[in-house]
Amino acid sequence: MSAVSTMIFTHGTILTMNPSREIIADGAIAVSGGRIEAVGRTEDVRDRHPAAGEVDLSGHIVLPGLIDTHVHLAQTMLRGVSEGKRLKDFSNWLFGRIFPLQGSYTEADAAASARLAVLEMIKSGTTGFVECLLAGRYGFDGIAEACVDSGIRAALGSLVMAVSPETRDELGWHHGMWQTRESSIAQALDAHDRWEGAGEGRLQVWFGCRSAEPACDLSLYDEVSELARERDMGITIHLAEMPSDNDFAHSLGFRSHVDLARGHGLLGPRTVLAHCTVAGGEDFRLLADTQTSVSHNPANNASAAWGPAAVTDMLAAGVNVALGCDAAPSNANLDLLRDMRVACHSARQRAGTRLAIGPETVLEMATINGARALGLGDSLGSLEPGKSADFITIDTDAPHLQPVWNPVATTVFAAQGQDVDTVVINGQVVMRNRVVLTMDEAEILDDVRGRFRDVAARAGVTGLESEWPTV
Repeated sequence: MSAVSTMIFTHGTILTMNPSREIIADGAIAVSGGRIEAVGRTEDVRDRHPAAGEVDLSGHIVLPGLIDTHVHLAQTMLRGVSEGKRLKDFSNWLFGRIFPLQGSYTEADAAASARLAVLEMIKSGTTGFVECLLAGRYGFDGIAEACVDSGIRAALGSLVMAVSPETRDELGWHHGMWQTRESSIAQALDAHDRWEGAGEGRLQVWFGCRSAEPACDLSLYDEVSELARERDMGITIHLAEMPSDNDFAHSLGFRSHVDLARGHGLLGPRTVLAHCTVAGGEDFRLLADTQTSVSHNPANNASAAWGPAAVTDMLAAGVNVALGCDAAPSNANLDLLRDMRVACHSARQRAGTRLAIGPETVLEMATINGARALGLGDSLGSLEPGKSADFITIDTDAPHLQPVWNPVATTVFAAQGQDVDTVVINGQVVMRNRVVLTMDEAEILDDVRGRFRDVAARAGVTGLESEWPTV
């Protein structure tokens, strides 16, 4: 679609997510120059744009593009490696399996994994995401270029860490996943200088902080938070994941792991905290007061057997809670449509009532809350005139999607990533009729098929296959 011509997408059921949360039964969206010009009934929008080209979306549900606020791009090529010989302890899994595999990547391996992740996200309706930990060995430029070329929105968290060589060796930390404090900060700032705002503003560069844990020099976060404020950079970090995180915070005199983050300047409207499964009431008030966002990762948490986060309590306290798929070794898919229903089910199960949360709230988490987490709440997350034209369509012509009594419930509880037909990002049609127009799907899949076993052999990691015999 030309950047200056007007195109109208007609006859869809539009979930506007506007302040009134209006649903337009026979709706149309007019798009020009990357922005939404009009949203309304098809007849009215057509009358105002008689010369516009038209895309017929009859039978489709149209909604804002989904935003995944916690992704590990480099782990997508490690899909399923947690389910061969299962490791009970998280640290054994991380240091004995995941780090050796990722630490053995070449830049080409990391780029292949990133392209696979972006392709999967686009095909399942994700139009923007937050990457949490891009290590230096992955080659930031190649991954940033892949994101820009694909048309997706991305906040790429460049890894910053402060772990001494002595602690690294004591823990058995793979050398390929280790950087000095100075080099990691310098790489993040350099990436920000060169890539911030690339792709017509679609790309952001953030600080991707390693967890605030005993292995880390916590003064790193004071330095990073100050740099982030100076540059208006985003920050993302895993926080309050496990009880040991709160224990560590208590040992330093803090009330909780969230309070520790506050003490080192990490909280604020440009920060996204991943998980917060062991955060509590006082934490929620602190997060709301500082306008800090939380990325809830329900499917990953269930797979890892971590207790479900108190999502309804966070929302009730005014916390901006968004959704994330996390990583393929544990969650297996980057399908946020699927994970919306997991979020709803897990919250209801935790509360012991189906009244705990509804599909409307979960859809808000995946759209407008995600936009706020990206710092783009004024320009994304709803379908309104003047906002960026980021939207997806779900083709309901399928047995598992009929009949459509309630399009919100159908989207959250019945739709799957494979039902996404059309993806528009910044006014560009990135996918139509399930064909991604900005990426070579066959080439990406062939590339990954030829790589993943080589990575495992290079890393010397075993126990990745099924426990059942392969003959």
